[in-house]
Amino acid sequence: MVVLLFTACSKNDDTPKEDLLLEIGQEYQGGIIFYLDDTKEHGLIAYKSDLADAPWGCFNQPNPVPPTAPIAQNDGIGFGKQNTLAIVNFCDEPNIAARLAYMLDGNGYTDWYLPSIDELALIYEYRDLIGGFPDLNNDPNVEHIIYASSSEGWGTKDGNGGFLYLNYQVYEFSVTTVIPDSRKLFTGKDNAVKVRPVRSF
Repeated sequence: MVVLLFTACSKNDDTPKEDLLLEIGQEYQGGIIFYLDDTKEHGLIAYKSDLADAPWGCFNQPNPVPPTAPIAQNDGIGFGKQNTLAIVNFCDEPNIAARLAYMLDGNGYTDWYLPSIDELALIYEYRDLIGGFPDLNNDPNVEHIIYASSSEGWGTKDGNGGFLYLNYQVYEFSVTTVIPDSRKLFTGKDNAVKVRPVRSF
């Protein structure tokens, strides 16, 4: 009996990594897979719960490159980490959305970050498989469910030949959207919304 148990354990431990079939909605490496690349060996994982509501941060603070330039305007899949690093290096406020995600030590992993707007759109698409999202039907005090992305918004002229980037992109998870036929929204960097970290593998 002892030999059989040892053999079974050894077999499990020695299973080659390439034999592991990954799929959307699978629990893996600290969260739930919501994106796989063409190789099916790499992708993105969503944390299984929200962090505290938080703003993008550093509202009305000129971006540091003259004439002022965007910090993190990458929208696409695969850019959330790059955006997050740019934000935390630029904005030293303690409880901003990017920093909360970046500092997370969750389920044995410390490489979480704030998703880009397109990554956030994928999280919405697979929200039922990921879980942990607020339910408007069970909370009459909640009218809209908005999640923060790491993707910055557009610039506004500052009067000195540069631009101020006062807003960022957020994603609407509500049953009824604020703007019909659109879930991608813009809000001021001082507005706190929900934060759902992700990580890549």
